[in-house]
Amino acid sequence: MRQHLTGLAVALVAVAAPAAAQDVWDETGGMETEATYEAAVVAASDADEPVLYTLRGAFAANLVLDNGAEVGFRASGGFDKDNPSRAGFSGVFGPGQPAPTPAGAFSGLARGPNAGDAGPRGRLETGYFYIDGGYGELRAGLDEGVATRFFEGAPTLFRHAALLNPSLDPTGRTIARTDHDLTGPSLKVSYATPRILGARAGVSLTPEANAAGLDRDPVRDLGGAPQPDIENAVEVGLNVSRRLPRSGVRLRAAAAWSQADAAQTPLPGVYDTVETWSAGGSVELSSLAFGASYLGSDNGYVASNGDYTAVSAGLRLTLGKIDAGLELATAEDEGIGADSDSLGLSAGRNFGERLRIVGGWQSRDTRYTGNRPPLAPQIREEADSIVIEITLSR
Repeated sequence: MRQHLTGLAVALVAVAAPAAAQDVWDETGGMETEATYEAAVVAASDADEPVLYTLRGAFAANLVLDNGAEVGFRASGGFDKDNPSRAGFSGVFGPGQPAPTPAGAFSGLARGPNAGDAGPRGRLETGYFYIDGGYGELRAGLDEGVATRFFEGAPTLFRHAALLNPSLDPTGRTIARTDHDLTGPSLKVSYATPRILGARAGVSLTPEANAAGLDRDPVRDLGGAPQPDIENAVEVGLNVSRRLPRSGVRLRAAAAWSQADAAQTPLPGVYDTVETWSAGGSVELSSLAFGASYLGSDNGYVASNGDYTAVSAGLRLTLGKIDAGLELATAEDEGIGADSDSLGLSAGRNFGERLRIVGGWQSRDTRYTGNRPPLAPQIREEADSIVIEITLSR
């Protein structure tokens, strides 16, 4: 599969490069470039890491060919300090056990005696070429898969410290994830159809999930806990976005499925294939938005007692310049014997076009089972935090 993807990527560049070089000097066209950045600081009370931060940037260059197709290149990267035991939404989670448990292929979580701490990290997140025209969009390079790109779900005021899919996690206890990011920013080829009547379908092929992203790190050292090698991943996604003309209501929905080989040689018979399903959607009115999302994965285990599931719901209410939000999320990872419920209330405001400040209260209730000895009582951790997020972007 890797050879086929490499050949397709070379063909994409070979087709695009001559036309691109010719069109740069076309008097009616020319190359356009754009650079953006985002810097954020998250502070939380009663948290393992009271202050976290991220700095991210992106660059894009594109041009329009004579036939109307757009050819270009996009790249992004960043530097951040996330929770050292949960950087990249993976790590050794919860109370330790004398012997480590295998990590879930999707969840990226394990249980063990020690957590492998990670310090501040810099990462190249994306770097891919694309052609976008009347027949759809073709991408080749380091990129997210269509299951993640097509994700839809509940609105949130937080950009980095939400109760669902957080990129920065001060408490280190968030386990709810429905954005269907199995492979991270690994080398892949993706195709997405044109949007017809609001609907768009896509497929991604990833030969090996070996790229460590800031928000998804499928290859992180888990302090001795076994983890699978994710290979030959296939993702299929569908996204729908429609604005009703008379009412102005915006409807969004998405569904995705993925499958990959989850092999790990030191522990034969533990992993086989990982299969994941997800769905979500939202409704946006003039001053109110609400939505929900779901994800279920077998986590790649041969046995049937390691499934991962997550559900989230939320709403956003706009009152003048102030946004108010409500978030609910629940998740269970049978592989590590943990389930969690969380609730959040928040308020936020934009100051000009670049500065946004959000503050809120977040409550988490996490329960752990499967501790040794087998008859040990269930462990329960409850935590309330006040979270402040300041974001500057361009």
